[in-house]
Amino acid sequence: MEAMESRTEQGEAQISAALVQELKSLVDRPIRVMVVCGTQNRTLLKYGLEEVLPDNLDVVAGPGCSVCVMPAGHIDAFVKIGLQPDVITATCEDLLRVSGSRESLDSIRRKGAQVEVVDSPMEALDLARKFPDKIVVFTAVGFEGAAPDVAETILEAACQGVSNFCVIPSIRLLPPSLASLLRDPELNIRGLLFSSHIESITDSDAYANLARQHHLACAVAGFGINDILNGLIEIVRQVRGGRPLNENPFAGITPSEETARVQKMLSEVFFAVETDWRGLGSIEGSGFVIREELSLYDAVKRFNIRFLKGEEQIQCQCAEIISGRSTPNECPAFGISCTSQHPIGPCMVAQEGICASYFRYTYGRL
Repeated sequence: MEAMESRTEQGEAQISAALVQELKSLVDRPIRVMVVCGTQNRTLLKYGLEEVLPDNLDVVAGPGCSVCVMPAGHIDAFVKIGLQPDVITATCEDLLRVSGSRESLDSIRRKGAQVEVVDSPMEALDLARKFPDKIVVFTAVGFEGAAPDVAETILEAACQGVSNFCVIPSIRLLPPSLASLLRDPELNIRGLLFSSHIESITDSDAYANLARQHHLACAVAGFGINDILNGLIEIVRQVRGGRPLNENPFAGITPSEETARVQKMLSEVFFAVETDWRGLGSIEGSGFVIREELSLYDAVKRFNIRFLKGEEQIQCQCAEIISGRSTPNECPAFGISCTSQHPIGPCMVAQEGICASYFRYTYGRL
């Protein structure tokens, strides 16, 4: 156990030997758990937790990286708009190097397109104010937790009459995607571990209903390694006790005035539609689009762009990996033709990508 603890970096929490032992004592049958959040998966790998988990506890990654689930056709749309004259594309850093069928935002930037890295939609709106002779297009990539900031920025642009700002709406809703995955009996998922980010989303009922419908054990945990261990322990206890049907893991998340305000704002700006996901296909009600009355701020309508089916990289197995059907080390390209220096797919490009985490923390130990 000392060797396990020596893996930690200075100033960071150590894996609790007592929690590991408790988990081992509880696992009395094969249990497969999906860790949905990319940050939690990264933490799990960083501390080598997979090396000390019980043999019968199989932990797999889910579609918890919003950049990783973008299909090539959506990247193609980002690129097409980014190549328009007098357009500045404002995007997150993770999305820069993700390739569509042929190009990425980074590759068109090297050819002269104006592509800026921003940390928030409000920062993109600031760019529009700074460059009134340009149209600033923000690539709104994220899960439902990112939607309120995007909605607030669109409403502020409308209120202030900033007409040279618009958004490519590419926000994904996790509950429909998880429901689609869980319909596959071969995955045999018995439990879902969610991050504490779920406490800030607007519809925890969707997750609770998902757990009940599929008879799943669930837990909400923080991002520390021992938080994750406690979450896994709670899931195993639920499985052993036969409680998944009755327990509500989100019972402590209660609606508030702020929640009501956010829900109202989201309904003013967005509505849910069928959307494509990398590896999961087209899923009903899993994406947000901007309402017609705010179409000035919808880059897809403004530039008359359609999300078409793109060409995925043949070597890339991100589709199987983000759906829990495979692990990065099972991909023939992993660590050979696909590395952090020369990534092929989005799971290696994105900071929260499971391949990037595997490569950084486990490559050479496999």
